[in-house]
Amino acid sequence: MSEQKENAATLDSAPIKVYDCAVIGGGPAGLSAALYMGRMRRTTLVIDDDEGRSTWHQINRNYLGFPDGIHATALRELGRTQAAEYGAEFLNARADKVDYTGDGKERRFHISTTRGDVTSRTLIIATGVSDQFPEFEGSQECIGTSMFWCIICDGHEAIGKSIVVLGHANRAASLALELLVFTDKVSLVSWHKPFDLPPDRVAMLKEHGIEVYDATCTSYNCGPEPGSLHSITLEDGTNLELDMLFVAQYIVPNTGLAKQLNIEHDEHGYIVTDTEECTNVDGVYAAGDVTELNNHQVTSAVHEGGMAAAAANYYLYEDWQKD
Repeated sequence: MSEQKENAATLDSAPIKVYDCAVIGGGPAGLSAALYMGRMRRTTLVIDDDEGRSTWHQINRNYLGFPDGIHATALRELGRTQAAEYGAEFLNARADKVDYTGDGKERRFHISTTRGDVTSRTLIIATGVSDQFPEFEGSQECIGTSMFWCIICDGHEAIGKSIVVLGHANRAASLALELLVFTDKVSLVSWHKPFDLPPDRVAMLKEHGIEVYDATCTSYNCGPEPGSLHSITLEDGTNLELDMLFVAQYIVPNTGLAKQLNIEHDEHGYIVTDTEECTNVDGVYAAGDVTELNNHQVTSAVHEGGMAAAAANYYLYEDWQKD
């Protein structure tokens, strides 16, 4: 069936639109992909459920072009506006199921969402990750305000401050040691179970002046302002005042949809792509934190989104248009 006839098909007398590209995820990677696709005159739909890191209270201070920093949600809104100027459409919904029919130019991806079905010729997965942080009253407001996870993003703001690191394994220990570049007031506290650290690692932490508490945190104490975590209380009654809480949180890539398409993933669950963000399934690309090709930074996500769009755009060219 030709694309013209395909778009002329009807369902309850309404035309069925087949997008050149469906982007699942509206964070920096997905929005970058939508912008690139729009500028290449490809019809694009961004499916986004308003979840993920780009909806938190983080201030991005290491994204080039914003010397005073920019709030994560403000960058997100700018990206939506910019992509929309080039024709990108947006569907505020959760994508629950995806499959495809056909091969080559006849391949179509069918996406079921909480607000209806979508059909596209290519698919860019930018679904990010799910982070598990401590949960307490007001905890969501603390993420990116007084509770952090990324030393590259927020280590500079820790200069001279009192820092508590939560975690139980080597990643938490490494985070505590790396924060010594910024401050000498660092404590490491087991989160919700005892440390899984060898004795020599604990000895190294103490040797470098890090206070080590193998005691579960039982209370997170916030001030009157939203997001103002100022201390934690341990199960033994110890109260630790802090300026910033860094968490070696649990991270799970959001690859449920990718698994439905039998897309390859690595031993940690991240989608495997090549340097152009192509997956092992023709017509499917992945970008942002759901991959592990680059570090989890806004700059990397924007880059990967652009690369995925460039690859998807090339895929959509007719054979006579290609090299």
